[in-house]
Amino acid sequence: MSSKHYGKRAAAFALAMAVVLGSMSGCGKKSGSGSAAANGKYNLKAMAYDHFGNPMKGENGEKIVKMVEDYTNVNLDVMWTPKDGYEDKLNLVLAGGGDDMPQIIATETKSPAIINAARAGALWEVEPFLEDYPHLKNSKAVVNDNIRINGKLYGIYRGRALGRNGLSYRKDWADKFGLLAPQTIEDVYQMLHAFTYDDPDGNGQNDTYGLVLTKATAPLDIMQTWFGAPNGWGERDGKLVPAHQTEEYLEALRWFRKLCEEGIIKKDFPTRDVATKADDLKTQKAGMMVDALDDGRRVMDYFQNQNIAGPEMDFVGAIKKDEQSDAKTMATLGCQGFFVITKAAKTEEDVRKCLDFLDKMNDEDMMTLANYGLKDVHYTVGSDKRVTRSHDATLNQEYQAMNQLVSYTEYAPNTDPYVILNETPFYEKQQKVIAGNEQYAVSNPAAGILGDSEEYIKNGVALDKIIEDGRIQYIVGQIDEAQLKSQWELWAKSGGDKVIEEVNASYETLKK
Repeated sequence: MSSKHYGKRAAAFALAMAVVLGSMSGCGKKSGSGSAAANGKYNLKAMAYDHFGNPMKGENGEKIVKMVEDYTNVNLDVMWTPKDGYEDKLNLVLAGGGDDMPQIIATETKSPAIINAARAGALWEVEPFLEDYPHLKNSKAVVNDNIRINGKLYGIYRGRALGRNGLSYRKDWADKFGLLAPQTIEDVYQMLHAFTYDDPDGNGQNDTYGLVLTKATAPLDIMQTWFGAPNGWGERDGKLVPAHQTEEYLEALRWFRKLCEEGIIKKDFPTRDVATKADDLKTQKAGMMVDALDDGRRVMDYFQNQNIAGPEMDFVGAIKKDEQSDAKTMATLGCQGFFVITKAAKTEEDVRKCLDFLDKMNDEDMMTLANYGLKDVHYTVGSDKRVTRSHDATLNQEYQAMNQLVSYTEYAPNTDPYVILNETPFYEKQQKVIAGNEQYAVSNPAAGILGDSEEYIKNGVALDKIIEDGRIQYIVGQIDEAQLKSQWELWAKSGGDKVIEEVNASYETLKK
């Protein structure tokens, strides 16, 4: 074990132990953290993300907080924390313990500090409680499995759509060539080839190409599932194996290499910044994106907002390997992290107060308030009962942060059944495709147990880099297939075989 990784793990364990010790000390402030105040409400402290700056600002912000407090019967004290410094702040909070420890902490990752806090007994296991709450009891098993630590559920996931990934393409270009929405990999290839070689913009120049890619790994991961490759890991003969040890993975890489050789994707994609992924679509140099479907829809928003006539985007959720195959795409984890309940909630009664708050935030009144703010201030309701949202970023600072305290256990953001938004037809089509996509989304069966592998915790970053470097070098033609496979052998000898062994030990335990 390197001294760098050992130091990180030791520090994380020390932080977790500090949580346990801190949670046993004294009574908190405001009549005691977690105790009932004189007004009969529960004193609840939470740590959550501030994505917008100046959270819950002004009189309207205060009004919304009061409405939440009255509805959920808590006195709410939120540590709004900017995302850029969130992990550092989280580590400090865990190290501090004591009176300032929040009972509820939001996290976007199953970080070493969170894993070790759970192992050290600093977090409550929540699964035994969930059946008592109308929203939380409907949590999706596959998403819960993705956030487990040593097989146990220590969090309420922050739900996101499982079927968010897919393909966005220039429908007006496709219409020009008589091409329908692609259903198979061959359909995708024919469309990409036409976008590259058949002058889709009609300017007589060889200045367009098919598929936008950047250094982001997700698009390649998504397309690999079309071939039948696993999402990260998959089950073969009752055992979990990493995707690169399947024939379907190699078949996908051969296809990517072909696209690169034919100029359908740009050979410099591994050096392109992720933030530029939509640029060549917006400037009408490229015709397709494979990523989150809402990214493709935002390209259409750009065309409309800039009054650029002509371009029309369309969306496809999942793709078949061939006509005889089932359609597939890569599932998201189904969440953007989770809420943990720390031992600052000292008793089971305290835990139930915290879970009651998280559950009630999924009620219609709270979800509408957190998502859209105040009626006739931040949104209006038309005669058709549709909600038109404010797009004033400054005004929206009065309410937007509150949605970081909603778990979206049953309904991912913007897919709740309580509100019909007044949006463009493209937004509505994107949402429909995402909803229909869930049945085709391939999940990662190792997502909830990979963090249980001591070898992966110690060496996972280096191991992942070996696989990713090999994939990219092969696609752009820097190495051949034999050299690619030698990289896989290096992965196995460098700790990969040990990761497989440990992941499968956890998998067998989980299946029992």
